[in-house]
Amino acid sequence: MRRNLKSPVCNRQKGATLVVALLVLVLIMMIGITAVTTSNTQYKLAGNLQFEDSAMNNAEAAVTSAESWLNTGTTASPPVYNYLNAGFTTAGVTPELLPIGATNNPLTMAWSDANSKSVGGNTAQRYIIQMMSTNNLLQGSSSSMGAQAKSVCSMGVNTYLITGRGTSARGASKFVQSYYSICVK
Repeated sequence: MRRNLKSPVCNRQKGATLVVALLVLVLIMMIGITAVTTSNTQYKLAGNLQFEDSAMNNAEAAVTSAESWLNTGTTASPPVYNYLNAGFTTAGVTPELLPIGATNNPLTMAWSDANSKSVGGNTAQRYIIQMMSTNNLLQGSSSSMGAQAKSVCSMGVNTYLITGRGTSARGASKFVQSYYSICVK
């Protein structure tokens, strides 16, 4: 009698383990590709947020510089337009100072040295200043208010709208606007 050494189960296997292993490898590879793609997208998003933050910081620095310049007095360097009716009294040419009623739209205009001021030669930080009102009396600053008559701004205030524009290395742009008031002396 001869014995059959091969079992009937072995005769039926035709590489099913290999097929299953290849399918598992393909699934793992697809999960890996998805993870790399997602990671790359998140990396780009984080970079874009950094550039937007940089642009916002530049815009805020421009507004701070404009406020500082206004705080030193409108006779400070750089010279300003001779807008006597707008409160500017120094002769000169400075395109970043706009009179009352100027129609420059900071969101649509092309920012350049012809219409805005760069901060310290840094073109990523620019600002324009528009006068909004002149010699307005603050509430409670008239002589009929008794103790309030000695208010610091009893002569009135000039109000300015400062628009700062900041850009980043990759071209992101942000705008910051601030109203700033100065006592008339």
